[in-house]
Amino acid sequence: MRSGAALSLGLAVLALVAPGCRRPSGPAAAGSDSGRGGVLRLAVQTDIQSLDPAIAYDTFSWPLVRLVYQSLLDYDEGTTLVPGLAERLPSISADGRAYTFRLRRGVRFSNGRELVARDFVYSIERVLDPQTRSPGEGFFRNTRGARAFQEARQKDGDLARERGVTRERWTSPTRVVGLQEIDRYTLRVELEAPDLTFLNIMAMPFASAVPREAVAAYGDQLYCHPVGTGPFTLKEWRRGTRMRFRRNARYYVRGQPRLDGVAVMVGGDSVVHQMMFERGELDLEWEIPLPDFVRIMGDPKWKPLVDSELIARTAYLALNCELKPFTDVRVRRAMNYAINKERVLQIINGRGVVARGVLPPTMPGYDPHLRTYSYDPARAKQLLAEAGYRGGFAVPLWVRADTGQEVRIAEAIQQDLAEVGIKADLKTVAFATLIDAMGRRKNVQLGLFGWSQDYPDPSNFLDVLLRGDRIVEVNCNNAAFYSNPQVDDLLRRAARDTDAKRRLGIYQQVEQTVVDDAPWVFLLHPLHFTLHQPWLRDHRLHPVWSERYEGLWLDRSDAAWRRRP
Repeated sequence: MRSGAALSLGLAVLALVAPGCRRPSGPAAAGSDSGRGGVLRLAVQTDIQSLDPAIAYDTFSWPLVRLVYQSLLDYDEGTTLVPGLAERLPSISADGRAYTFRLRRGVRFSNGRELVARDFVYSIERVLDPQTRSPGEGFFRNTRGARAFQEARQKDGDLARERGVTRERWTSPTRVVGLQEIDRYTLRVELEAPDLTFLNIMAMPFASAVPREAVAAYGDQLYCHPVGTGPFTLKEWRRGTRMRFRRNARYYVRGQPRLDGVAVMVGGDSVVHQMMFERGELDLEWEIPLPDFVRIMGDPKWKPLVDSELIARTAYLALNCELKPFTDVRVRRAMNYAINKERVLQIINGRGVVARGVLPPTMPGYDPHLRTYSYDPARAKQLLAEAGYRGGFAVPLWVRADTGQEVRIAEAIQQDLAEVGIKADLKTVAFATLIDAMGRRKNVQLGLFGWSQDYPDPSNFLDVLLRGDRIVEVNCNNAAFYSNPQVDDLLRRAARDTDAKRRLGIYQQVEQTVVDDAPWVFLLHPLHFTLHQPWLRDHRLHPVWSERYEGLWLDRSDAAWRRRP
């Protein structure tokens, strides 16, 4: 999923009034008992994009989407898949193309209706529908009949516009033939080709159950009127001010959620959030701000409350292979030799590891022996001269403006590039602007970007970010617009291969080819450090979801709790 090198998500309550999406207050949550209760207070700098699981696709939104929505599968405390809304893992046909899921009985949406198999048929078709414009549609395109469905639905929309009617009044009976409701509680999914990542895909928020009647009732406003089966429901969303979630009384997991609710303050920067945390006004600081990191790690009061984990994320410079000067592989390699990645790591107080290539060390198939680039400015200058750029060149360097850490990283890169004659002018923009600009073909020459795993499989990096045959004009995940037919062929082979060991070997071959072609400057894999209050119980980082709030609780018997403001 798209991310920056230092995307943060922490969350609190501001008693302010502002217009936005709001629901009437319902009855108060049940009283707390031992090991249960309290409202978790958090803070974010800006509003998330959406709570619609078909739309949300960034590290800001997903932890909150998962408060409300669930999928058939989930992960245990590690990366092992376990049943979610399915009562057990699916049965799989001998050819690896058909999966049969049996749903848990008695699970209910927050509107009171029981969850049934046709809800998943509808929800996946909704993601595939071109009119939804879901960034997750590519994950489900391997479903049998998905492409024919998409073509038909696109024609529906075109015809509706021609006739000036809503598309709902001009809809063909086309369905995705590979999505079948066998009975009320049984779903069968048939694929065009075997895919070892399919079960991971069915654990993603894109695969969440969404009731048809909620979409009909709220339309485009579903993003702030979510109706799901998750542990919480949205009580209030005042854009730019706050979000409040409360315990879902209909949640099917006994004893969860343990919290009464989650309160999210929107606004303020990381410095303000850290001050609020240290005053006891926040319960969790999702990312320790860089200016406070050394102080916190050296403070005996706070250091025991720090949690850390190397996360499956790669920060990189995308070099647009369709725009000069990065059409020349020698220039791209020169960029890799020119940048001192160890110094970049020092700028963020060593919170990460230097990237050798595309895949993070936590990813299956990671190759510690990958041939990569050292810091060698002399070699960079030699390659630039060979490419006809002895005097260097000038290029804008796009970077998101709303995190000081990424600007500091970009400034260090700027200095290194200047040493070899490359003048990089920083172009700081909002995160949403950066995503849009870098996803447009022949638009951005050079940009600081990042990617976090959607699921723990190398295809989620290599296939999603580096397939040349998937380049599109807008909303392209391949921000380097890199295309190598050999790589595309190997990735297609790996996607069809059902031998797990052989498949990982193919991905290692792909990664080495990509590193040699250098469409990125491979920068670093960050370490995630969080800080929690002593009264917050059972907090631990998750290797896929980062945060799971349903098992947390606030210990009101803790002495520190009684000293809160």
